[in-house]
Amino acid sequence: MKFEKIGSISYKKGVLVGVILAFLLVVVINLFTSLAKYRLTQSVKIVDSVVSYSPYDFKIMEIYKQKEDSKCTDINGDCYEKLTSSERMPSDGYVLNTTNSHCELNTGGEDTDATLTSNEAGETVISGLTVKDKCYLYYDKEIKAGDTIVANSSIISESPHFDGTACIGDCTYQNENGLYKTQDDFGDTYYFRGTVSDNWVKFGNMSTNGNPIWWRIIRINGDGTIRLIYAGTGASAPGTTTSATNALTSQTFNGSYNDNRFVGYQYASSSGTKRGHESPSNAYTQLMSWFLTNLSDEFANGAGQIDPSAGFCGDRSSSTNSRTPWLEDGMSESGGTGKTGTYYGAYLRLLNSTKQPTLKCGTKDHKDEDYYTYTGAKGIKQNETDTTINGTRSLTSPVGLITADEVAFAGGVYGPENKNYWLYTNQTYWTMSPYNFYSSSSDSYASVFYVYSDGNLNYTAVLNTNGLRPVINLKADTKLTFEKPDEATKGTSDNPYIVVN
Repeated sequence: MKFEKIGSISYKKGVLVGVILAFLLVVVINLFTSLAKYRLTQSVKIVDSVVSYSPYDFKIMEIYKQKEDSKCTDINGDCYEKLTSSERMPSDGYVLNTTNSHCELNTGGEDTDATLTSNEAGETVISGLTVKDKCYLYYDKEIKAGDTIVANSSIISESPHFDGTACIGDCTYQNENGLYKTQDDFGDTYYFRGTVSDNWVKFGNMSTNGNPIWWRIIRINGDGTIRLIYAGTGASAPGTTTSATNALTSQTFNGSYNDNRFVGYQYASSSGTKRGHESPSNAYTQLMSWFLTNLSDEFANGAGQIDPSAGFCGDRSSSTNSRTPWLEDGMSESGGTGKTGTYYGAYLRLLNSTKQPTLKCGTKDHKDEDYYTYTGAKGIKQNETDTTINGTRSLTSPVGLITADEVAFAGGVYGPENKNYWLYTNQTYWTMSPYNFYSSSSDSYASVFYVYSDGNLNYTAVLNTNGLRPVINLKADTKLTFEKPDEATKGTSDNPYIVVN
């Protein structure tokens, strides 16, 4: 059976099996018997519909899908399960296996004239069949980027400790290095912690010199998208400066500082409003410009590999009491406006005696206001509810910064240095997590968390300068391979993940 593909249409969008009869029944011996026995058919549409036929139809197909717990694709083994006539076609999460799929002649053997093509509508068509040919279609579970990453890393089942640093060597918890799992707003999220070396990605090119852009994987988000942080234009060992890891250097987070609203990546246009996104911070302006210069082709208004809907958390939950326990649900917020002294959510989680970072964005009632998303973002449903998070839909490009909580999950902690975890670069760079608003009779200023040059979490006024490391999200259905697929060690700086276009 010949398989041909027209254009670059994806098989997963749907299947239309068009049965074109190569010849017609020319001699009808018994008209009524023939009409009862045969039904001449040109096409059978089975896109998201029930596959059914009656006993006197041509037996034109059998459809199989890879079993949920199977990793093999042997059609003679126990890898697939056959769909019954009342089951629906495999759709999302499955892709047609063009190697296994085939058609057989009524007289026996494979029909080499049968051809599989894809049209501009993304439909797959089988043509060139003869009467009573039978086709066997095999669908494999779609392997997405997150599947590739998890398969390449061992998931650590024990819960980590967040009251100290995670690394190898001189640190509090020396064995907390690897891929861990927790929950974000959208489901299971897998994050890299400690001294790991298998989370390197090469994706995109700098517009100025064409050099490839290197990234590190922060985590697999709960919606399946892949969260990356900029790591320069060449791979380097943690802590070295052989390749600049800040995309932009010496940048203020915001040019204004004497109001609570200036802790925002975007903020309200007038004082007295706690959450808003009408005005841009300097960090926002600089990152939007960098993205348009270097990644516009990889985004292409959502047609590229960068996800347009996954967002960036700038949690502005707050309290006027520094010892207030942070609660996702039921927290009584205070402060956050004007010159009121305020402690923000990440402060309450990461500086109190019991450190409890979270990958959920803000309090239950304010997720849309604290989750910065692209203007064209589609809402994403939360894992355990039917509530959809749309976010702000205010970013002109889908780029942001890492959060202080993500730094904590990676192995950093407020206070002690950590030069042996994967986020350490020997440089300072901003997060997008508000720290506090300091207010006194003589001075007042907004502060945001940043990563200090010795690797610890710290804070500083938004008017001070640090580097900016862009953060983006790859689509969940992105295909990843490796620069050297045959090598045993994968995902390292010597053999990074590569995005398959």
